Amino acid sequence: MSKAVAVFVLISCFCTAVFAQEYDQLVLEASNKLLASDYQASLELYRQAFQVEDGNIFDLYNAACAAALCGNSDAAFMYLEKAVNSNLIEKQWLEEDEDLVNLHSDSRWYTLLAAMDARVDSVLASLPEYHPEGSVVALPQPRLSSDVSVEEAMQNRRSVRCYEDSPLTIAEVSQLLWSAYGLSYPVENAPDFLRGGLRTAPSAGALYPLELYLVARNVTDLDPGIYWYKSETHELVRMTGEDCWDEFSNAGFNQLHFETAAAAIVYSAIFERCTEKYGDRGRERYVCMDLGHSAENVYLQAYALKIGTCAIGAFSDLALKQVIRMTRIEVPLYIMPLGKV
Repeated sequence: MSKAVAVFVLISCFCTAVFAQEYDQLVLEASNKLLASDYQASLELYRQAFQVEDGNIFDLYNAACAAALCGNSDAAFMYLEKAVNSNLIEKQWLEEDEDLVNLHSDSRWYTLLAAMDARVDSVLASLPEYHPEGSVVALPQPRLSSDVSVEEAMQNRRSVRCYEDSPLTIAEVSQLLWSAYGLSYPVENAPDFLRGGLRTAPSAGALYPLELYLVARNVTDLDPGIYWYKSETHELVRMTGEDCWDEFSNAGFNQLHFETAAAAIVYSAIFERCTEKYGDRGRERYVCMDLGHSAENVYLQAYALKIGTCAIGAFSDLALKQVIRMTRIEVPLYIMPLGKV
C-alpha cells in the first residue's frame, strides 16, 4: 500500500468515526428536545443528523413525530415514508401514537397505512410454512452435573446486559439449549404432540408449544447465522447461510445487549398446540407459563457456565419473524442474548 493510499484510508476511517459520533450526538440532542416538548428544535436537529448519514427507522420515526407535533405535516410524511421504505412494518405504532394524531385527517395518512399493509403482506407471504430441511449441526452431548449447586445459581442469578466481546464454545451453546428445551426423558413411539419425549422444562399437557432458535455471532466451531433448535434430536438446523446479526439487532431496537453478545436464543410459540386442547386459556396463560419455566432454566444454566443473559421482550414482532425466518404460524416471544461476563 502506498503512503498516499494509506493516508487516504486513515483519513477516511477518521472521518467515518467523526461523522458517526456527530450523527449520534445530534440524534441524542434531538430526542432530548423531543422529550422536552421543544418540537421545532428537535426537528431541526434530526434534519441536521440526516445530512450527516441516513437515519434508521427509529430516528426517522421520531423525526416524523417531532414534525407532526410542530405542525409540519410535509416533513412528517416524508420521514414516515422513508421509515416504511427502510422496513418499518409496525402499523400499530402509527395507529396508536398520539404524537401522529394531527396527520390522521390528511389523505396521505391512508396511503401510508396502505403501503404498510402491502409491505406486511409481502413479509408474511415470504415466510416459510414449514421449517426448511437445511444443513444439520449435531451438538455435543450435555453434561448432567457441575460444581455449581441449584441453590447457588438461584441465589446469584442476575439479568446481565453487558458482555465481553469474546466467543462462546459450541459446548456451552449446546448446554444452554438443552437446559432450555432439550429432552430429559426420551419416549419411544411417543405420540406426535410429544415430539420425542419429555423436556427439561415442564409444559401444560406436555404439549411443548415453544420453538427455539440460536442466532450465532461469535461461537467457536459454528458458522455465524441463524439456526433452529431441533430439540428432539439435540441438533441445529441452519436457517440462513449468512451473518444476520445486524438485522437481528435492528429487530431488537439495537439495544445495548446486542453490541457484544456472542449469540442469542430466540423463543417463539405455536399457540395452536395449546389452544386445540385448552382453548383461550392455553393462549393467555399456559404458553406464558411454559416460556417462564424454560427461560429460568437458561438463567440458572448460564450462571453455572459464567455466562450472562437477560430476557428481552421489546422488539418488532414482524421484523424478528422475518430475520429469523420463523414459520407463518409462529409468534415471537423472547430474546435472550448470551455472552461471557
